[in-house]
Amino acid sequence: VARTRGITAHQSCKRRPPVALMASPGQSRAEQGQVQKAFAAQADWETVFKSFLQHDTVQEHYAELLGQMDEKERKLIEARTLLPMAKAAYAKNDSLPAKRTGILEGYRNFAQSKGIDWRADAAKLESRGTTTWEAERAAVRSEVVAASMPAYYRACYEGPIHSYGHGNGEWMAAFDAPSAYLLVHLHHYPDLSPQAAFDMLHEELDKLTLKHLASSVSALRCIDIGCGVGTSTFSTVRSLEGMGRTASVTGVDLSDYFIAVARHQQLQLERERKGTVTLNFLHGDGLSLGTCGFRDASVDVVMLSEVTHEMPKVSSQAVFVEAVRVLAPGGVLGYMDLNPSQMLQSNSVGSLVDRIATSNEPYLDEYLELDVPAAMRAAGLEVLEETWPNQAKYPSLESCSLRIIIARKPPSLTLDTWTGKWALESRENWSAYLSFLGVPEAGHEGATSAPDFHEYQLGETSFFMDHRIPGMGMHLRFTAFLDGEWSRSPYPKPTALMSGNDQEEKEHRWKSSWIQYPTCFETTMPDFAGKGKTVTLRRELAGVDSIKYTVHVLEPESGEILVGPSFTWMKRTSREGPNSVVQELKERFGKGMSKPLEWRKKALDQVCAMVQENIEAWSAMQAKDHVTPSNFDGANRMLQGAAAFCKAGLEGWAAPQTKPETIPPFMQTEGEWQIIPEPKGVVLIIAPWNAPLLLCVLPLLGALAAGNLCVLKPSEAAPATSRLLARLVPKYFPDRSVVVEEGGREVVEALIAAPCDHILFTGGGSVARKIASLAAQHLTPLTLELGGKNPCFVDKAESEQLSLYVDEIISTKAYFSGQFCQCQDYCLVHKDVFDEFARLIEQKISSLGEQRHCRMINAAHARRVMALLDGQGEKALPPLPSAEPTGYRGEGQTVPLTALIRPELHSAVMQEEIFGPLLPLIEVASAEEAMAFVAQRPKPLVAYCYSQEPAVWASFADSTSSGNLAVNCGPWRLQSNFNVGIGGVGESGYGHSIWGQLAFDGSSHHKSIFFGKKFAVSPWAAKL
Repeated sequence: VARTRGITAHQSCKRRPPVALMASPGQSRAEQGQVQKAFAAQADWETVFKSFLQHDTVQEHYAELLGQMDEKERKLIEARTLLPMAKAAYAKNDSLPAKRTGILEGYRNFAQSKGIDWRADAAKLESRGTTTWEAERAAVRSEVVAASMPAYYRACYEGPIHSYGHGNGEWMAAFDAPSAYLLVHLHHYPDLSPQAAFDMLHEELDKLTLKHLASSVSALRCIDIGCGVGTSTFSTVRSLEGMGRTASVTGVDLSDYFIAVARHQQLQLERERKGTVTLNFLHGDGLSLGTCGFRDASVDVVMLSEVTHEMPKVSSQAVFVEAVRVLAPGGVLGYMDLNPSQMLQSNSVGSLVDRIATSNEPYLDEYLELDVPAAMRAAGLEVLEETWPNQAKYPSLESCSLRIIIARKPPSLTLDTWTGKWALESRENWSAYLSFLGVPEAGHEGATSAPDFHEYQLGETSFFMDHRIPGMGMHLRFTAFLDGEWSRSPYPKPTALMSGNDQEEKEHRWKSSWIQYPTCFETTMPDFAGKGKTVTLRRELAGVDSIKYTVHVLEPESGEILVGPSFTWMKRTSREGPNSVVQELKERFGKGMSKPLEWRKKALDQVCAMVQENIEAWSAMQAKDHVTPSNFDGANRMLQGAAAFCKAGLEGWAAPQTKPETIPPFMQTEGEWQIIPEPKGVVLIIAPWNAPLLLCVLPLLGALAAGNLCVLKPSEAAPATSRLLARLVPKYFPDRSVVVEEGGREVVEALIAAPCDHILFTGGGSVARKIASLAAQHLTPLTLELGGKNPCFVDKAESEQLSLYVDEIISTKAYFSGQFCQCQDYCLVHKDVFDEFARLIEQKISSLGEQRHCRMINAAHARRVMALLDGQGEKALPPLPSAEPTGYRGEGQTVPLTALIRPELHSAVMQEEIFGPLLPLIEVASAEEAMAFVAQRPKPLVAYCYSQEPAVWASFADSTSSGNLAVNCGPWRLQSNFNVGIGGVGESGYGHSIWGQLAFDGSSHHKSIFFGKKFAVSPWAAKL
């Protein structure tokens, strides 16, 4: 092709005849690209420069510099030395237009010989007419982008590049581009058709790029910067669809001409596509993708294919910086462009000069000196791979005219990075640590290389770990805490000694805390292995797929390092987190560990011991959480009594029940009917914040008595109590028959989705609805212990009797700060005693003094309760305090105990459960009106009837529906009989989780069994 071209600028200036084409050393012309071939016919400038560089003056001044340069560096300097003269020569003789035309015609002729119908394809595009094309260009053109077009690109848009006078700003270049792109790299896959060769080239790039993208990215977001007329973009789309990936791909280019053609090509190709990838083209600047709407960290993949060799060095560096901006952490840059190493090796100095001087590639010299990997790193990218296409053809990078670089924006190392499965990769200096432990030298190799598997799930204040060393028969699952406090270690002895029997198992202490959140934490273990020394284990994320463990043995007093550092490296094998504790417990339950009654009784004893032995700690933690009341002594006595009652009745409750026949004797067959209570499996107990410990352990009694294994989910709103529970449960239940899972909504959702076999939830109705909805997806049965607006009917009575009612109601409100599901929510007061009752209420509240100010669990709940007083100031009794409270009340966590006289029935305080120290007083004409009032509203957990008339008691029991009815008593008496459970109905819940046989039955499945002594044939069997 090159032989038909016009003379070069150098030849014109010197009036020399053309010289023979020069193939590069070690590379045949058949392996060169068409551009290299087109510019190959040049003078032998290498010989000229060799003589020049040996000149005495040059040697005197630059010998040291030249001696430090390799051949490629010298070639680039030589080209830059000639470049000004070449440009000046072309400017003088005005030969460039003819030269460009000749080169372009040579390309078209060669393309025709290779099956690319360049001229016909371009003519077909042109035939649509300038008017149509200009309208489409106007439609895609961004005036903002056009106005801010970088100077380097404007020079190639309004002036020459490649073989065009207005390269990127004219229709001919845009119409020729689809064929030109197919031609220039056809030689990489000479045995394929032009389109197949181009697609194969880009498929290699795409696959390499996606290989380094996290598998968790499902719907890819991809930008193709400098997409031209979309030829590379279409190939990327075909690659993605061929891989079955779902993606959105956007091609971006500064040429509105090229984008107009790309949009047209897109419409023509839509019918060929499979539809898993959405495609768009935008007129935009790859150096400023914000003008196209791409925000920071908004894409997963950036493709940059054969763009930077047409950019100044500073612009190439800037495009890498912009790629980093738009890439999400872990996002990947797929880069392909001319290979500087091959170009400097395979092209003569004259060829390089001519390519730049003719503006075929006006910034090629800057590109050849650009250290692309270094520029990527400077922009903030990790270079993952540097390679080349079609390695079956090209034995080395230097032999191929293209190079591929895959880089990644470093993933953010977060708590979630820890989640996954990890396996031992290597250990360093491990023998020193093993010698300290006393492992014989003969056992060092085995202990160092023994397969070791870790699984992690981390939170801010704790971590869960599944640790297996199969060769030592070790498998532990545990939760440890990252709060710097000492706790029991789950390891009975060092892992390196697990397989031996020379060291007895005993309880050890440890503590862990963050060194650098969230990437590094350290565990300290005193008197490690009974050797009187302290061992520290530091775990650090070395990357998204690597954890580095560092072990030191220290002198306890001085901190002097005695052994270490010893290192272990773990590599990621999966991003899937550890198996759910629900699945763990199901496997354990399946082995039958909890079915024996003796096991169940022992489990009940452990619950009692866990509470009894730590009363002061429980009370302190509840006080820290602002639980009212915080002292757990009284609740503990209730718990101990409930557990003793449960143990005493367990054998009878669990015994099979024989049932009589109901069919006529002539239809009976010999056998026996039984109902056997059997455990459901794994029970999830979700506790509220108002009684964070009690409402964990009371439901736990019934669940364990029934033979279930249990997951406790304490309230995140009582974090101190929750953490103490999480610390103590492993100590009292080392067999992990009971486990604690701390956290919020996400934890609950994951536990329900596991799924478990039964859920015991205590809390509010709005959350209960969400729990029930999640459970319904798995048909998981529920017990819901809810609350509601508990009414209290106050019948007419003498003032002395009314005072008893008032003392009960107000003391209950004050003792629990109203945050108790059995508190009286509002009072329905007989009209004959309303005024007196109100007077007594005011008197009682006023007598409380400072105790009137009831502390809420937190400021948010206090605000919610205070909001119920909006507009109720004139109804408040006693009047609301006008002064700002002092002391801890200044934190906005208290609400004054207040009665509200005759509030509007449609007001918020009468529409929702108060769960605070407010008490609406409603006047009623009779007991019948009170009963009707209650019957017309959602069914409460408890209805209170304070009357001296037995007829009223009976009528109240018959005419109203509630979970429980308390006649002439308060909550204390209502919950004083273990034979009677406490449960709701309707919107106040269903089932029983609090004590006695009802709680046992609620956590059991009552299986019906017929034991036939002889086979019983069904009646229809005899008829068929």
